[in-house]
Amino acid sequence: MARDGAIISVIDDVGWLRDVLVQGPVGSAPERAGWGASGNARDAVRQHEAFVRELERAGVTVRRLDALLASALGFADARDWIVERRVGEYVDDRRSGSEIVSWMSEQPAETLIRFLMEGTPVSALPTRIVHLDDVASRHDGWFLPPLVNPMQLRAGLRFIEAGAVVCPHPPAASRASAITISTVLNFAPLFDESRFEFWLTSDGADRSCPPIDGHDIAMPGRLVCVGGITHATSLRAFSELAASLFRRNRNYTVFCLDLAGAGCECLDDCFVPLDRETVLVDSAVLGRARAFSVRAHPHGMALTVEPCGSAFLDEFARALGGDDLCLIDMKEHTGPVGSALSRLAPIVLSPGRIMVFEQHHAAFHLLEQHGIEIVSVLDGSALSCGGKGPLGLMSALRAG
Repeated sequence: MARDGAIISVIDDVGWLRDVLVQGPVGSAPERAGWGASGNARDAVRQHEAFVRELERAGVTVRRLDALLASALGFADARDWIVERRVGEYVDDRRSGSEIVSWMSEQPAETLIRFLMEGTPVSALPTRIVHLDDVASRHDGWFLPPLVNPMQLRAGLRFIEAGAVVCPHPPAASRASAITISTVLNFAPLFDESRFEFWLTSDGADRSCPPIDGHDIAMPGRLVCVGGITHATSLRAFSELAASLFRRNRNYTVFCLDLAGAGCECLDDCFVPLDRETVLVDSAVLGRARAFSVRAHPHGMALTVEPCGSAFLDEFARALGGDDLCLIDMKEHTGPVGSALSRLAPIVLSPGRIMVFEQHHAAFHLLEQHGIEIVSVLDGSALSCGGKGPLGLMSALRAG
């Protein structure tokens, strides 16, 4: 079990899950900030509490982002850091921005967290601060809009080896979630002695950083990394991540899948390792996607990117050390079973042991036939994003 100040690292996605970061609904009126699927905030609160209890029952240490943010905001530097970046996202006028930063930095930690996560209505600002009509009109009366999908932490933060991957969204989108996560990683006492590296950036407000999404990274173990190039993850971003992995260990095997034209929103939708030899896949999507092998150049920092010599799944099986890979293929199943498999998105608690939502019960028998143990079944009707399972609700801090 990870202790405060311990080195936090994720060796692979199918190892023993020991420590995770989550974020449930906060505040006295969670429905106001849009917590929960379809605005069903009250059920989201109840279901998220049950989700946390099941993780803890499985021996996982569960930490909340808002609690870590509160610990960070005990430091004046952290307050200034996050407020300046969040305000800078919406205010171009330097004078008004400076007044708002000063006012927000003086708020009690509980109030400031509510403003940063649930949103700050223009009506909450002091009357002396003017020239914000344009901001209010653009954001339906909000000065700082609520965080978008704050419970879906996997999209915004992944830990790989000793690296913290802060995942900024495309430049056109608000980087509020990445700024919040960066504040926690830079200032929360939990991470004081963790000594992790930042990949790709330590500052979520850095707009020069290419976009990347945590749903497009898979770490199936044995020093193998698979990345998906999608509308949310650029080739440049994944190349920078691959270069970081090679700097740490040149023995990595890295694959890159171009999913942009393959009819797949993210890698998690078509490639989910369940244990060391079993992978849930959509072979139709993977067959359409162009697959590349990424290698470290032997004489410098440049990368070599070459098309895979054979089908990706064959290359992947060889990278894991054998050809006895067990595939659960969504393409081979229609009706309720195929639909459930395509949205399963389970949490792997340890090799071959998973946590799932009961909405995907049609796939349970098939999974058990392949030796997968379903440890926990939860009601996720108010937590599910796009009908998918619980994987997106947490970011692993320590696993492997």
